[in-house]
Amino acid sequence: MEKHRSLSRMSSHKFELLDEEVEALLDQVADKLECGVGQCKSLEERKGLLFEIERSLKDANDSLLEMDIETRKAPADYRNTMMSKVQRYQNELLRYQRRFEQEKSTHSHIGSRSPLSASTRDADSFKAEIHKQVQQGIASLERTSASIARSTAVAVETEQVGTEVLGELGTQRETLTRTRDRLIDTDAELNRSKRIIRSMSRNVLYNKILLIIIIVLECGILGGVVYWKFFMK
Repeated sequence: MEKHRSLSRMSSHKFELLDEEVEALLDQVADKLECGVGQCKSLEERKGLLFEIERSLKDANDSLLEMDIETRKAPADYRNTMMSKVQRYQNELLRYQRRFEQEKSTHSHIGSRSPLSASTRDADSFKAEIHKQVQQGIASLERTSASIARSTAVAVETEQVGTEVLGELGTQRETLTRTRDRLIDTDAELNRSKRIIRSMSRNVLYNKILLIIIIVLECGILGGVVYWKFFMK
């Protein structure tokens, strides 16, 4: 039991660290998408900022996967709360990835109007690479979402089974309590019956002794009468 509590505390501590890391990464992404991209003065600066955003999204996705793993290890009492937090971060990450796709499309459109063919090729290559990585991140998040949904369903089912088992145990406890009470009453009745039987046995013994005494007395009297009648004359 102590080892289980220690492991639970370790898992909870790691989950909290990952929570802080994901929150910080998503805040960075939000700041760069809201303010940074629009203030870029050149195509290269915008390209570099988009690359940083893409890297932050990937790091947040990796940390979110680790949070899901820690959630599976957590005790049942805390699992639902942890799942809710992971689901919220997942929704935020998907929203930022869609916004990132929009910014990336805008960047590609700007790059396509550049007079330099080399810049156009670089933009297209960058677009393809970013698109590939973002699609991979979205697919990974979708898998994580499905896994979290399955875990939630299993947790709910387990909770329902536990409730049913507790109900059955309560019913069995009541039945056992009633059976115990009946056994106690039966034992009391048996004790009273034993006392009555012992009392009856003593009475029978006393009656036998009394009957023997009466028989002896009657035999003595009969013998005396016979002796007096036949031998005293």
